[in-house]
Amino acid sequence: MDKSTIQMAMTAMSDKNAIARDVAKRLGITTTTLYEYINGDGTPKESAYKILQQELLT
Repeated sequence: MDKSTIQMAMTAMSDKNAIARDVAKRLGITTTTLYEYINGDGTPKESAYKILQQELLT
């Protein structure tokens, strides 16, 4: 996952009507991968924070 995919996933999952399977499909990832990085409410998990922070440093 890259920064832009994480940001899109966060935005999509913050919608209370979002269906994780559909979000993952639109992003070209699996639902498992989506939930590895993003919580159900759209907040990032630690793995996503690491990527977002890494992008800021480069």
